[in-house]
Amino acid sequence: MSLKSSLLVATAMVSYFGFAMAQTAPLVISPAGPPAAREPKSAAPAFAPARSQPAIPPRAEQGFKPTRQQPAEARGQAAAPAQKAVDESALNYYASLGQTARVASEIRRLKTLHPTWQPPANLFAAGSPQVDEKPLWDLYAEGRFDDLKEQIDALRAEFPDYTPSIDLTSKINIAERRQALVAASQQRDWEQVVSLATESQDLLVCREIDVLWRLAEAFASLEDKDQTLSVYRYILANCENAGERLATVQKATLVLPEDDVAKLIAAGKRGRNGGNEFDGVKLDMVRRDIGAIASGQSAPTPSERDLKLIEASARSAKGAADAGLLGWYAFQAKDYAKARDWFKLGYGASKDAKLLEGHILALRNLGEIEQARTLAFQNLSVGPLIRKAYIEIAATELPKPDAATLPADEMRRVEEIVDGEKSGLGAQALGWHLFHAKKFGDARAWFEKANRWKESEESVLGLALAMQRLGDRKAYASFIAENKGRYQAVARLAEVAVSERAVISGSGQRGGRRGGGAPSGVVRQAVKLYESGNYKEAADLMDRNQQRLDPNMSALRGWAHFQANNYQEAEKIFKKHKNVKGAEHGEFLSYIAGKSIAHRWYQ
Repeated sequence: MSLKSSLLVATAMVSYFGFAMAQTAPLVISPAGPPAAREPKSAAPAFAPARSQPAIPPRAEQGFKPTRQQPAEARGQAAAPAQKAVDESALNYYASLGQTARVASEIRRLKTLHPTWQPPANLFAAGSPQVDEKPLWDLYAEGRFDDLKEQIDALRAEFPDYTPSIDLTSKINIAERRQALVAASQQRDWEQVVSLATESQDLLVCREIDVLWRLAEAFASLEDKDQTLSVYRYILANCENAGERLATVQKATLVLPEDDVAKLIAAGKRGRNGGNEFDGVKLDMVRRDIGAIASGQSAPTPSERDLKLIEASARSAKGAADAGLLGWYAFQAKDYAKARDWFKLGYGASKDAKLLEGHILALRNLGEIEQARTLAFQNLSVGPLIRKAYIEIAATELPKPDAATLPADEMRRVEEIVDGEKSGLGAQALGWHLFHAKKFGDARAWFEKANRWKESEESVLGLALAMQRLGDRKAYASFIAENKGRYQAVARLAEVAVSERAVISGSGQRGGRRGGGAPSGVVRQAVKLYESGNYKEAADLMDRNQQRLDPNMSALRGWAHFQANNYQEAEKIFKKHKNVKGAEHGEFLSYIAGKSIAHRWYQ
């Protein structure tokens, strides 16, 4: 039988076997919207013949078949899909080579895709001239598609009947469609990604895993959860590469609800030890939830079983990160003892400064201030996190009126660290510490630093009080005027600017008993003790005789307690005798001096 006769027979057989290859044909996608809306926004690939059909995926793998529901407004439209032109390049190529079997197979394929199509009458014309395509393949391998197009155009100009081989044409077509889809994905044009995937279903296979991932991302961004899940399920059902399977489930955790991710994990393969290939992903999801809760966010509470898994990991040789995670989880739950133990374990394994900081803060919150301060002091060289923690612990204790004096060498070290870190918090703490020690000049210097580095209401008030105690009336008045519009407490300080001298001057120093008042000797002795700076003795003397003190002497008793740093007692006395001249001032000063104890800056 002649070649021509064989081809005619093969053509005739198509009418019988018409749809014989339907089971291995490329997938059919039903995108949303009318046909006009589905046209890709980018230009057609340079090497795709008009609306060319891609090569068929390997028969062993049926490509993913995404479907999208049509919008309601498009469902009633009767517009017919645009008719795609038939790509006859492969048919012509095989005919030119005289490959009868391949011609018959290609005819069957084209008839399956285009039932009304008929083979061209000139199928048996002279074949395409033989051209060495190696230079073309080299350009393809280098991704130089513009140069490749120019080279093919040059060959066609020289050989008008030349047609690139079907293999080269197919690969160029696929490469350009892949490029267009990737570009749309990078531009976050999700509708375009889906549209291009619809027309490039030969790309939706395991060997094009990146395209599948991008399509899943597009569906997720379009809030099509079902199709997103379908893409990931397709990969797990068809793709064998372990790394790509793992990456697929990890990507799913970022865009799908936990229930759907659980379905994907359940589809994992079992190993010889009975474990699931995605057990690590499950642990990562638990870690994510624990981390979210530890940072104060809303997340599902891990089950006891899940926590046990993380705890087992934390105790392993490489579990320092999990130990830290559990430490912050316990810290957020205010279980500081458990937090301390996890931080200690994690830092011992990793030397991570953040875990050492957690250990120090857990000790502090347990009330173990001395241990926290010592641990921080011994590890100052670890880094700024630990120096910051040390300053914060010092700032918790130093401002208290009854704070113990640090050893001289450590006090110098505190001052050096505060200076080095330019810590407004630390400078403020040192200011109050020195203020209560009645070293008002040194206190003023530290309050000034605090205001330069990080001004706060407490540091402004501290500086004002230091100026007042130093008797610098001009600086004090100017400072109050400058800041009373910025801080409410300073504005009130300006309103009650009456010194305790007004009380002393009216404290009944003329002596004698009047109306059941205290003996004149007691009055004179109390005033003398007060003016000589023996405030505690003066307060004790007046406390013993408080039932017989007149209002002015009661106010002086309040000032004695104030000067002795007994701010709460002073405030209580001033409140009781608020009608006495200067008592309102004393009450407010007692309040703001004692406010340094509140440490509202450190939670």
